[in-house]
Amino acid sequence: MASLLLERLSQDLEVLSEHVRACLDEFGTLLCYLEGGRGGRTTLLHAPYTEAIPVLKALNGLAFRGRLLLALDPSPLCPTREGLPLSGPTRTPLARLLEVHRPHRLLLAFPGQGLGIRFPGGKETEGGWRPLEAEGEPLVLHVQAPTGLTYPEVRAYEAWESPPLPLPLPQGEGPYLGAVGFALGVPTYGVGLVNLGPDLEAVLGLG
Repeated sequence: MASLLLERLSQDLEVLSEHVRACLDEFGTLLCYLEGGRGGRTTLLHAPYTEAIPVLKALNGLAFRGRLLLALDPSPLCPTREGLPLSGPTRTPLARLLEVHRPHRLLLAFPGQGLGIRFPGGKETEGGWRPLEAEGEPLVLHVQAPTGLTYPEVRAYEAWESPPLPLPLPQGEGPYLGAVGFALGVPTYGVGLVNLGPDLEAVLGLG
């Protein structure tokens, strides 16, 4: 399965490289570097690889300053040594991106609409997702990245909350993966896949 996924990623990389600077990192994350106008800083936009087409469509013609680093994350599609499927993205590839690229802001594309500015904390157990303080140990899975790299993932994610933004958009609960950016001190927000283009442009327009 991992080899087939790597083949798909490599094919997409070849196509994207005809239009933008792109690469695959050690976890199989497909990275695209988009240059905007002068004067801005680097924003990391993290999105599921399965949503690549709508995300790329939303970015087409987007007006922004600085650099936008798009990270298309295949981790939810990756097998685990334990044979259990992943219910969502994993911490380790995103943490590595943040450490290497040190963006000014992290934006996480997630299902829904508006901005995600908080998450109450949660863990994935054998019985499903539960609050951190609930009974049951979080799953510990060994994820097999498309590149062949295997890494452990403890499916427990701390609560996080970012200040509301001065935008006329719904602002509520965001994705659990925001805990990764929050822990590293990176301003972090979820951006809903519904109406992604205009909402993303509004956030980037804040500077």
